[in-house]
Amino acid sequence: MNASPPRSSEVSGTPESRPVAEFDEAALLGLLDETEKKHGFIPPEISEEVARLIEIRLERLRRVQGKLDSTIRRDVQQHVARWRDEEGNLIMILHAIQNQHGYIPREVAMELSRELGVKLARIYEVTTFYHYFKLQPPGAHNVVVCNGTACYLKGAGDILGECRNQLGIAEGQTSADRQFHLDTVRCIGCCGMSPAIVVDGKTHGRVKTSDVAGIINAVRKPAPAAAS
Repeated sequence: MNASPPRSSEVSGTPESRPVAEFDEAALLGLLDETEKKHGFIPPEISEEVARLIEIRLERLRRVQGKLDSTIRRDVQQHVARWRDEEGNLIMILHAIQNQHGYIPREVAMELSRELGVKLARIYEVTTFYHYFKLQPPGAHNVVVCNGTACYLKGAGDILGECRNQLGIAEGQTSADRQFHLDTVRCIGCCGMSPAIVVDGKTHGRVKTSDVAGIINAVRKPAPAAAS
């Protein structure tokens, strides 16, 4: 049986347990990122505390930013108008937004919260629970490690570990230079080529850990030359 996610009182030493008054806007964004990294998503047991912080952040952003970009607002309103009365409309709208933008921009999440009357905390719970959704702009190159049964039995875990080492990120994350995004999938349908990874739509089969660096470096953009 899987252990239940920790309650906020059990997450000692993390920002979730600190008084709301201690947080400024930048710290709140850091809280969301740290919570997601620690738990893989925002656990429901601590979402009430996170929700309070998010609502404070939301009001501050509305005051500071003023009007939302008219194009973004129009896009969100169109998606909401299409799916408002459908069951499971939040996920449908999030899919449509990500297909349009490549990720879920924070300002879009805030506008969606207002249009649907859904707490921003709920939107972040959904987008962090389902790894398909991205809260950051995607990288220029997408690296996907197959974690299906055949690939898993032939060392997909080691391949994934080497991808993490080469890219400096975990699955579901984008590198700081926006060059790479790393993900895993259940199966890519190439079991006869296991273990396999896909880079920018190209499948590489029977991959060994020693192959990973070469595969990634083949598409990696060279670092700018240092000024003399």
